[in-house]
Amino acid sequence: MDEIVANTKRARSTASGPRLSFAEPITALPGVAEKRAELLHVLGLFTIRDLLYHFPRAYQDRRVLTRITDIQEGNTVTIEAEVVKARAIHLRRRLSMADVTLRDASGEIRAIWFGQDYLARVLKPGSRGFFTGAAGAWKGLALRNPDYELHSGDEEDRMNSGRIVPVYRLTEGVSQRMLRRLVRTALDLAEPPDESLPHAQREAHGFPGAHEALRQAHFPDAIDSGERAKSRFAYEELLGIQLGVLAARAKRHLEHKRHRHIVDGPHLRALRAALPFALTQGQQRAVTDILGDMASHRPMVRLLQGDVGCGKTLVALHAIATACDGGYQSALMAPTEILAEQHGIHLREFLAPLGLEVAVLTGSTENAKAVRARIASGATTVIVGTHALLQEATAFHKLGLVIIDEQHRFGVVQRAALHAKGLDPELLHMTATPIPRTLAITVYGGMDLSIIDELPPGRTPVKTRRITPAKTPGLYDYLRRQAAAGYQTYYVCPLVEESAARQLTAVTTHFAELSTGPLSGMRTAMIHGRLPSSEKGDVMHRFKRGEIDVLFSTTVIEVGIDCPNATTMVIEDAAQFGLTQLHQLRGRVGRGPAQSYCFLLGKPVTADGKRRLEILCESSSGFDIAEADLEMRGPGEFQGLRQAGLSDLRVADLVRDVRLLDAARRDAQNILAMDPTLTRTEHALLAEAARRFEAVNT
Repeated sequence: MDEIVANTKRARSTASGPRLSFAEPITALPGVAEKRAELLHVLGLFTIRDLLYHFPRAYQDRRVLTRITDIQEGNTVTIEAEVVKARAIHLRRRLSMADVTLRDASGEIRAIWFGQDYLARVLKPGSRGFFTGAAGAWKGLALRNPDYELHSGDEEDRMNSGRIVPVYRLTEGVSQRMLRRLVRTALDLAEPPDESLPHAQREAHGFPGAHEALRQAHFPDAIDSGERAKSRFAYEELLGIQLGVLAARAKRHLEHKRHRHIVDGPHLRALRAALPFALTQGQQRAVTDILGDMASHRPMVRLLQGDVGCGKTLVALHAIATACDGGYQSALMAPTEILAEQHGIHLREFLAPLGLEVAVLTGSTENAKAVRARIASGATTVIVGTHALLQEATAFHKLGLVIIDEQHRFGVVQRAALHAKGLDPELLHMTATPIPRTLAITVYGGMDLSIIDELPPGRTPVKTRRITPAKTPGLYDYLRRQAAAGYQTYYVCPLVEESAARQLTAVTTHFAELSTGPLSGMRTAMIHGRLPSSEKGDVMHRFKRGEIDVLFSTTVIEVGIDCPNATTMVIEDAAQFGLTQLHQLRGRVGRGPAQSYCFLLGKPVTADGKRRLEILCESSSGFDIAEADLEMRGPGEFQGLRQAGLSDLRVADLVRDVRLLDAARRDAQNILAMDPTLTRTEHALLAEAARRFEAVNT
């Protein structure tokens, strides 16, 4: 490293005492008292390890600065300049900005920060510092929302200039200069990190060793060196995940269950004979996969993934019929009572003629004690329920198949609790939430995967349109015409009641206004999560019977509601919802032969909100939408995946690091082939990382 770093290192010599352990609290560092530690805790920095693995989000090359007169529009530059003047400007519609004039020896340029008018008070005339940002047009050439760092006027300025400088994620009260100083100190005082990557992997990918990589990740000799060092740690994370999920899968494949199912018994044959239509190729592939699992000695742990309306429940029926042929019970757990009731209706339709008793058990089941008694005796063969299935009072006679619908809505412990109630039961997860390939490999890579990638014949893609306020009267007229033709509409609002904190459409208010206004005379009803279960059930039954023209709702109807007569979905404040949630809502229509439409209302207030609506209008593919959603929101916010620990990844990015993920999966397969139990000395730290992710795939 350069002379400054060397001098700093000598000044902080640890010759008089032992080096700091990575496990020690961050308060072990000089200059970090309790008050400062509390600020760092907001960033998740509690130990020396946390600090050193808090990697820069970017680098700024301050070895060569750009003169103001040399700045060209479109370029991203770093300048060293003095603040000449600063003012706050209040724009229309409560928007504001800071407008600051900067000067160096060559000239002046404006820097503007939209929505950050307080910076006009922070950046005082006479102060000097670095400003990094893209040059664009705003009443002339200007730096738009640049990063800035003011000089402190002390020796520490030399660490923050004339070199490649790390830029970290911050929180209030923590500055870039503070973090750089703490990281520099920690690098000098802490013990060298243990090497977790085997030599073969480092050699194959050209990665530096852990100690050198840690230094280069924070204070690189070149920007490429910093990015390469971070790639090493990203790969290390992904390798640990892949070892975990693949080890869990290998361990399961070595297990032997106490029974094998008959896959061509009388109930399955009767079900196949009773189906009024042929399975799609995707459904048939999934059925073949599942029956193969059930006929084998190893327990099934399979994820059945398919877009909304693709017919996953019909595939699950084949598994249920097969379990019944062996005298086993089946339990299907759904996240909501409405979805459980819906499944109960569908399963009875197909299974009752086969002589199989289907029961629904939820928190609002009136005769729950009697229902549980029949389940415990074995009189009830198929049980559909919510979390009520997990209660201690619910006991099974001979549970051989567990199906978990919309499985990402249940935690690992909940899924395991239902599985533990059976006799080596087969486990089938189902989801209509399309999973991007990187997440499928990472989170669900230890499960066997079946994908239904086509809709049943006769289904036409739902046409999606944005509706401006000027066109809403025409929309209401359209809803009237649809009702006159015998078709029904879902009308979704984001809130149950009005909120001062969120200026969004409330279903209670909107239902009252439209039912007595533009939609007066139509048969309308309302449903939301705060209604009693009996009332929600009554409303949904009336809607399915065609007794309601327009059903006003919150997202409680997002999954599981199947009404082929519903052809229109209207979504208020659509930009407030996530992409996959919008796609799920849209999937409630288009289930019959008639052309269906989804209308998106409300004006987006952010660029991301606008882009979400554009994507939904352009694409009907759930898988494409899921990829776009992952890219926009990141894995930590992707629906239901926070429990999997992906939001805790320090370096890896499942959008950016696709190639690293593929390499990590291949390497994990090779490592497990030579060391299945990860007991070799060089794999000790990898084994620790792998164990953290094994539970995700149960």
